[in-house]
Amino acid sequence: MIRTLPLLLTMLLMPLAGVCLTSDRDQPISIEADSAFVDDVNGITIYEGNAFIQQGTLNITADKVKVIMSDSEVIQIIASMEPGSEGLAHYEQVPDDDEDLVSADAKTITYFIQEEKLHLAGEAYLQQTQNKFSSELLYYNMTTGVIDLKGGEKRRVSMTLQPKKKTP
Repeated sequence: MIRTLPLLLTMLLMPLAGVCLTSDRDQPISIEADSAFVDDVNGITIYEGNAFIQQGTLNITADKVKVIMSDSEVIQIIASMEPGSEGLAHYEQVPDDDEDLVSADAKTITYFIQEEKLHLAGEAYLQQTQNKFSSELLYYNMTTGVIDLKGGEKRRVSMTLQPKKKTP
């Protein structure tokens, strides 16, 4: 237990998000779940049962959240739902002061912190500003804004794009 304390303290004090409001990085991280498993040797922490992570505008909720660390930095967060669950894992964050909330839902959401990418699998849905995207698989590059959608047997690619407003 004493060995896991430095990892937990480091994780709680470091920012999860690479692309986020500057003020998010300075906010405390709040984590809630029914249970937690910490493997500091391998840099893995797993939160299960109504897992919730919040830091500033960043919110992640799922049945299970796995946090992977390397060299005392969070490199990946995997939020997933239990097999057979009706619900979807959820991610939301305001990327920058002049941008709207980005919201994502899927059976599994993988957040690659350093690469600043979201990978959504299973009933994937992303809302960026007023634009909406859904498919079976969705890859979102937060830095470039590029969204790659892949349909499947159960779901075709679907997009709703809002026209740009003209400045008077």
